[in-house]
Amino acid sequence: MARRSSSSKPRRARETVETPAGFLATHDLKERGWTARLIERHLGEHDSTRPNGLKMGGRRLPPVKLYREERVEQAEADEDFLIARMKAEDAREKRQAARERRERERALLLQGAAESYEPRVHRLDIRKGAVKKAREPYLPELERVLSHLAGELGGLKGGEEKTLRERLLYRLHLALAGVYEWYPHPDLKPQGRGAGAGKARAAARESSSEEAKPSDWRDWDWDEA
Repeated sequence: MARRSSSSKPRRARETVETPAGFLATHDLKERGWTARLIERHLGEHDSTRPNGLKMGGRRLPPVKLYREERVEQAEADEDFLIARMKAEDAREKRQAARERRERERALLLQGAAESYEPRVHRLDIRKGAVKKAREPYLPELERVLSHLAGELGGLKGGEEKTLRERLLYRLHLALAGVYEWYPHPDLKPQGRGAGAGKARAAARESSSEEAKPSDWRDWDWDEA
C-alpha cells in the first residue's frame, strides 16, 4: 500500500449542508453586497450557526454563522446601510481597478525585459533536424539573462519566472530558426505525424502551469472579510 507523502497538501472536501429556512449564511450576505465591516456594524452578533460543509484534510472547518433573514432585510432597508454599501462597492471597484492596472504594468515590464534579450546564434556544423544540439549551447546564457532580468525587476513572483523563461526561449527559438532553415519556427504549428503528440504535450504543459485556485467564494462556507 502506497504511503501518502507527508508534504502533500491537505485536500478540501465538501458536504452539502442546508441553511435552515429563515436564515442567511455569511456567504449569502456577501452575495447581497455585504462586507465583514457592514455585517459587524449593521447586524452585530450572529443569531445561530450550522455545521460547515467544508473539510480541510479531514478536519471540519468552524461553524457557519447564520443571521435571521427578517433582520437582514430590515437592515438593508435602512438608509445608513444603503449609503455604506454604496461606499463599500465603490471602494471595491477602485481596488479592483488598481489591481488590474498594476497587473498590466507588470506584464509590460516582463514583456520589455524579454524583448531586451537578443541571442547571438552562430551556425554549427550539425546534422539537419538536430534541434536539441542547436539549442543546448545557448541555454546556460539564457538562464544567466533570466537571473539578471529577475534582479532588475526586483524579483519574480508567482508564475512570472516561468512566463519570462518561456518568452526568452521564444526569442532563442526565433533566432535559431533564422539560422537553420530546418529549425521549427516558434510561430508555426507542427506538421506531420508528431503534430498531434506535440499539441498534446503543449496542452499538458499549459494545464500543469495553471496555479491551483480556491473554489469560487460563493461556494465556500466562510466568515472572513
